[in-house]
Amino acid sequence: MEGFKAVLIKEFRHIFRDVRTLVMVFAIPIVMVILFGYAISNEIKNTKIAILDKSHDPLSEKLIKKVISTNYFQNINTLSNDKEIEPTFKEGKIRLALIIPEGFEESFYRERHAVIQLVADAADLNNTLTLTSYMQTIINDFQLEQNRLFPHIQPFDITVKMEYNPEMKSVFMFIPGNIAMVMVIVTALMTSITLSREKESGSMRMLMITPIRPVYIVLGKIIPYMLISFCSAIVILLMAYFVFQMPVVGNIFLLLLICLTFMCTASAFGILISTVAPTQQVAMIGTMMGLFLPTMLLSGFIFPIENMPWILQILSNIVPPKWFIIAVKDVMIKGCGFFEVWRPFCILLGMNVLLIGVSLRRVGKR
Repeated sequence: MEGFKAVLIKEFRHIFRDVRTLVMVFAIPIVMVILFGYAISNEIKNTKIAILDKSHDPLSEKLIKKVISTNYFQNINTLSNDKEIEPTFKEGKIRLALIIPEGFEESFYRERHAVIQLVADAADLNNTLTLTSYMQTIINDFQLEQNRLFPHIQPFDITVKMEYNPEMKSVFMFIPGNIAMVMVIVTALMTSITLSREKESGSMRMLMITPIRPVYIVLGKIIPYMLISFCSAIVILLMAYFVFQMPVVGNIFLLLLICLTFMCTASAFGILISTVAPTQQVAMIGTMMGLFLPTMLLSGFIFPIENMPWILQILSNIVPPKWFIIAVKDVMIKGCGFFEVWRPFCILLGMNVLLIGVSLRRVGKR
């Protein structure tokens, strides 16, 4: 019994001696509860939409007020013609467009029938289906309100056009996120574990005293994983195109450049974690907490960012996969060029430069 007591006390001392690991162990469940509690929600609010009112009559204005008065939609663009719809979608300003045709009030009162069109960005299919359902419910409620005053009027004919994904394939939503997840796992996670293993075993110290510069040692360690990650991304793109018939509408070289930039960012993050983590275990936990979980929860890959509390929406802006997924979707599905995706690309490039600079500086000090 005394032996058991001695082993037990020794193990507790070992646990409490490693403060960084102890903080990680206690922080993980707290962070996961907070993220899952606030990020996972099927309700979407304050979605940016555009409205094209071709009628400009009292009834159309009543309908617009009805839509905007809810907390589900906010009108950020009042369009003047149909040609403005697609550029607004490509710029990422809206998720849905409401089009009210000419003679809306006259059709409603005289012909007792009216048509309303919805154009939705179906690149993110799950959220789009939810948004169109919200809009249809609001329009139907408006119809019932008008029927109390003017009975025997037929329901509105609501037509929905799914832009960029007319067949409503869910694979359009998951492929960009899968590429991000693969690059995080292969590049960031394996880089952090590999360098931490060398440091933990003491072989990194031996390498650092060789005539080779530390930067070249680190590059020699991570480039194989970067090549594997890049090949994996290409395989996913080929499978998406040939197996799931997902089109690559935009420039393929721009798409690969975005993938390469994100891959370098993930590698730099892995290097940074390895310079802080004393062991492989801590490196793995740090990468999971710092990049893997945010990729799942705060990148917009699965859960809509607009529905999160404002603090998580701000936090999502420093998550590199968010900007990577936005840029990949815009190029692959919407056919955007560099001038449409310059903002997410430049943000990703800035994160890349910052992480690489900090990582290599810490490696040099070590």
